[in-house]
Amino acid sequence: MDEKDKSLNPQSEPEEKQGQDEKKNTQKEKPDFTPEQQDWINGFVSQTKAEAKREMEDYKKQIDSTISDTVNQKLAEQERRAKMSAEEKAAEDRKELENENRQLKAKIEYNDRLSYGRSIAAQYNVPTTMVERLVGADNQETESNMKDFASAFNSAVQSGVDKRLAGNNQPQQGATVSVDSNKSLNDLSLDEQTKLFHENPDLYNQLARR
Repeated sequence: MDEKDKSLNPQSEPEEKQGQDEKKNTQKEKPDFTPEQQDWINGFVSQTKAEAKREMEDYKKQIDSTISDTVNQKLAEQERRAKMSAEEKAAEDRKELENENRQLKAKIEYNDRLSYGRSIAAQYNVPTTMVERLVGADNQETESNMKDFASAFNSAVQSGVDKRLAGNNQPQQGATVSVDSNKSLNDLSLDEQTKLFHENPDLYNQLARR
């Protein structure tokens, strides 16, 4: 820029100088690391990238294996079916359909019994968390289980009340149930489940989730 241009643009030189100063300040703000620190950072970044790459490769191998297994199963099934006669195929399809219908029917019937159990749970003061455990082979058995639970539960409650009223001088008469925390509710009898629900509801809920 000649002298004439500078005289026409008196602000250009200070602006250029300001831009250079800002550039220098930005460069100065870059943190300085010791060689050891920089080596550690480089190693950490490289390790992170390597781990991410390995995880991605493992995931890809898993997906490829799953796809390959599925394809092989489909091909094997097609080959097996290709060797069958029309009558054999029809018989197999009919058998598979009948099996699916049985499973669907069993599920519908169970849901009906479960719905019935929930509808009468309040009548026998049965907690909702216990209903699934009390569903029987039919509505009559389900209601019978409800009654048994209510009777055992009320007996346990009354036994606890009697002991508190009598004080601690009398020995306990089998109201406490000992349960291994590694078990599930399916391993316990209905009477044991009832006592456990009354005496240790936290443990009962823990076993119910298994």
